[in-house]
Amino acid sequence: MEWRYEMPLLLQPLLISGGFIENNVLYYDARSGIENLKRFYNFLDSTELLIKDKSLFTKAKNTLFKYLDSLALPYFSMDARDAFNIEEIPHKEQAAVWMADIAYNNAMITHAMDNNNISLLTYSQLKHVSTAFHSFAELLNYVDYDYGWRHIYQESGREEIYNENGLWGLKNAHGEILLHPQFDEFYEFSEQDVAVVMKEQQYGYVHRSGEVIVPPEWDNAYDFDYSNLAIIQRNGLLGLINLSGKVVVAPTYEALNKFGSQGHYIAQKNGNWGVLSEDGKVIINFKYDNIELLHDDVIMLQKDGYYSLSEDGDQFDLIVHKAPPQGFAWAIKGKEVYLIDKYGISRANKDLVRQDAENEGYSLYYDDIVRARLLAYAKSSAENTVTDVYTPVEELYNIGVDAYNRQDYTSAIYHYTLAAEKGFGYAMNNLAYIYYMIEGYVNDDKAFYWYEQGAAARNTNALNGLSLCYQYGIGTIPDIEKAIDLLLQAAEDGMAAAHNNLGFLLYKTDPELALFHYHQAEALGEPDYGLLGSMYEEKGDFETAFRYHQKDDSEIGAFNQGHFYQKGLATEKDIKAAIGCFQTAIDGGYDRAHIELARIYLFEEGFIDKDKAKVHIVAAKEAEIEIPEEFKDPFD
Repeated sequence: MEWRYEMPLLLQPLLISGGFIENNVLYYDARSGIENLKRFYNFLDSTELLIKDKSLFTKAKNTLFKYLDSLALPYFSMDARDAFNIEEIPHKEQAAVWMADIAYNNAMITHAMDNNNISLLTYSQLKHVSTAFHSFAELLNYVDYDYGWRHIYQESGREEIYNENGLWGLKNAHGEILLHPQFDEFYEFSEQDVAVVMKEQQYGYVHRSGEVIVPPEWDNAYDFDYSNLAIIQRNGLLGLINLSGKVVVAPTYEALNKFGSQGHYIAQKNGNWGVLSEDGKVIINFKYDNIELLHDDVIMLQKDGYYSLSEDGDQFDLIVHKAPPQGFAWAIKGKEVYLIDKYGISRANKDLVRQDAENEGYSLYYDDIVRARLLAYAKSSAENTVTDVYTPVEELYNIGVDAYNRQDYTSAIYHYTLAAEKGFGYAMNNLAYIYYMIEGYVNDDKAFYWYEQGAAARNTNALNGLSLCYQYGIGTIPDIEKAIDLLLQAAEDGMAAAHNNLGFLLYKTDPELALFHYHQAEALGEPDYGLLGSMYEEKGDFETAFRYHQKDDSEIGAFNQGHFYQKGLATEKDIKAAIGCFQTAIDGGYDRAHIELARIYLFEEGFIDKDKAKVHIVAAKEAEIEIPEEFKDPFD
């Protein structure tokens, strides 16, 4: 198993039993490792809110299990000689270090599984893992790892990094030499098709095509790491270089750490800290004593003894990391404690603070002074607090739900808005729904805005709501293709209503695909029996159509069943049953059934009754239903 940088963490449970080293190669028992990995993946599968895309995880898990079960040899092996090796550490010692690290990581993984508690798998405490991630959940859900399967699957027919006389070169898939052996080290190609090379302790970059983008001239060079920029180093200072080899940021920084989804960098210059954008521009000036990453895109700014989350944000006496999973930091100001999570800053729950502060296992996070302040807050007497921006987002949402249920829409809008502005997708969707639907509060622009925000937050209902905006031109220009795309996203999340809506939109242009989506909604427990019956009726499959109409307990379902009994489709002709069905439809408010009852009482032998027919024709006229020409002569 090739291992140039680190053994993929998701596969380390394979290396659990019978480990030994022979000729600088590590060996582990394969069968017990496979069973342990299956246990690990099933544990991940059962952990709530851990996996972002369940369908992709399930597919990767099943594919991985099938592949591993197909293996017949007794060992997994890992060759220490094929890895990046620090010159001072012999291969045998390097192998021993790896074995110890793997054993340590597996002990943590096993402890988490035994206690059914993913929070015990603290990423920062794991050994020999990628520094590109800040939590286990972030690594697990990283799309390019495909939940571990990508570590196994390798594309064939690619170029070969080869060694000759102690130097490394490059061949293409046909064995033709692209670069003659000339480098002391030749590292793996990144997703951008660029690899780091080293010669005489100087580093540069080459492309898969064999082009030398940057000759070895830097004291150090780092991978592009799924980015268009990479960090380079000279004279102890760091800068940024792009894929074409152009220096975007001169090496003038003492520290340079990439973070977040926007590709920003926390940087240090002349002892002060600031932030660079993905193109190397300064977006936070270098005036802070420290800047630290708290979580994903959230950073902590420290200056003159005060802490904040942004340059113009609230200042606190202290901000400290907290143990997962509920939030990722505490903010302390005076006697008050606030929770920092992905929704911003909120007043901390005292029971949660107490549990955290009293947990000895969290000593990594809190020193004695921090712990004392947390406990003082937790033990302080309860006070009546106002509902404001510091109210926890779930509480704001629940207040909004209660207000909506009692039809106090003004209060619902206020509380939903506070929660929505914190990024709470459920509140965004509910707020949009009020603006979309509730009489007296309808506002097309606001409905579209909040559905759009909710969709960006990947709220499934908001995706569906936004599709309706595009379908009917609510707050935007109608765009059916966009509506379908949004519905497909919601359908991928398992939303039955989205499948039904897709069936409706595709009914005329692609009836087979529409039928597929109606069946998907049926499998998810929200069947549209009426439309399923109608589609099979159009296909001429009357038996299937009738079965679906029989399942439809709506007034339209009763009407369709009456139609089948009236015509003798997929069943014996039964006029009495048809009359009963049509009357049920009328009782349910479906006035079109008056026409069919009038037809029976005018023309159906054995049931002709012009007085009854006239009653139904009059009722149909009152309901403004067009009367067929054939009905008029009998009453002239």
